[in-house]
Parts: sequence; C-alpha cells; structure tokens
Amino acid sequence: MPNTNIKGITMEIKVHNGVISAPENNQTIFYIQSKGNNAGRPLLSPITNCWEVKTFRSVDFEILYIIFESRILEPFIGGSVIPFIRLHDYKNIIKPILNNAINEDNKVNEKYLQIRKIETQIKKQEEIKYLLLQLKSTISKEVLKTIKKHLL
Repeated sequence: MPNTNIKGITMEIKVHNGVISAPENNQTIFYIQSKGNNAGRPLLSPITNCWEVKTFRSVDFEILYIIFESRILEPFIGGSVIPFIRLHDYKNIIKPILNNAINEDNKVNEKYLQIRKIETQIKKQEEIKYLLLQLKSTISKEVLKTIKKHLL
C-alpha cells in the first residue's frame, strides 16, 4: 500500500493483518476501525476489521479522532448490512485535513494535547472503576463467608 505524504511527513495506512508491528524510532502506530457503526474511529489497540496507521507525528491520532468525532466521515460510510468505509475514501478525506492540522511554523495545537490528556484521564478512571469493582466483589465474598459461618 503506498504511503500518504503529508507536509513532508510519511504516513502509512494499510489493512491490519493481525500482527502487531513494532514501531521504529519516533514512530507512532495506531489503528482505525474500518467496519461497523464506528467506522473511522481511531483505536490504540487493533480489532478485527481495522487499518494500521504508522506515522512519525504523534498528534495524528488526536487529529484523526477529531475527524471521527466531527462526523464528516458519515456520508462516506456505506453498506446495507454492515457499515464500512473504503480505505481510498478515508485517505482522500484525511489528507487535506492532516495537511492543514499543523500550523505553518510546525507548532502543535494545544487542543490536540488536551484531547490526549482527556484520553489518559479516561483510561485512568476505567482502571480505578475496575479496581473498585474488584474490591466490591472481594468484600461481598468476605461478607458472604461470614454470613454462611453464622448459618451453620
């Protein structure tokens, strides 16, 4: 699959083959969901029916997330049973946006970094929720043991 050149930055988008690639120096690898109701959504981990994106610009994930959230991909999603977006269409949509996403002086928009911080906070909150649910389960099991001892 040919690379997409964006302001001197090379970005490779290809169908994910199930093998997780190791990033090169300063390379960021993430994934884009290609099928389903969330076609076009950037992902940190691969799923079935996704594309692999390799880029040397770390904010590209956040920029593509903004594109997904803006819903501009919706007119390009087809499929009568399973929604999908074509890789060719996706590349044509994102190329001009990625070209204009970084200022001429190569300064990164602070909003991209804010999105990254929010994503990090969400992940931390999910971890806390998981730990609290485990604690709740453990306490419930301990209480149940105590109750059973008093019944016997």
